[in-house]
Amino acid sequence: MVTTSESLSISVATPSDLQAIEPAWWRLLHHQQGLDYRGSERELKTQINSERVRRFLDSRVRQGRLLIARFEGELVGLCTFSPDGFILDAPIQVWEIADVWVEPHARRRGFATAMVRECEHECRMRGADEVRLTVYALNDEALGLYQSLGYDVTSYTLSRNVGSEN
Repeated sequence: MVTTSESLSISVATPSDLQAIEPAWWRLLHHQQGLDYRGSERELKTQINSERVRRFLDSRVRQGRLLIARFEGELVGLCTFSPDGFILDAPIQVWEIADVWVEPHARRRGFATAMVRECEHECRMRGADEVRLTVYALNDEALGLYQSLGYDVTSYTLSRNVGSEN
């Protein structure tokens, strides 16, 4: 556990945290939907059902790959980290930080910075030589944060909607 102040603690989530994590995860998903629109809020609930979300979160917690930030006892942030499974024969071990989320009322207080730094530490302790993360192109605040932490843009992901073409 890292404590950046008397009131902020960041730790790897435990099963007892799941009840507080799930509602925050749904808020994260709704926020991401605004950055990468793929359907209405009703469609989001239909496509990603509650049981699937619970299984995913439970898996991340059991693997020790989900961090939470608590401020004065309240869960105010979360993020995940895992080995990058796309680089098969790399001479280095790469890990990925994903889903960095801070509750809107708790933003701009250094919580995301502290979580990213703790994720980097966790990844390093598990053998990572390099850490990568992904940010939505429309998420200027997050992009600015990551660049201020020393992350460089190394690739672009492009998309094109072809579903409505004849």
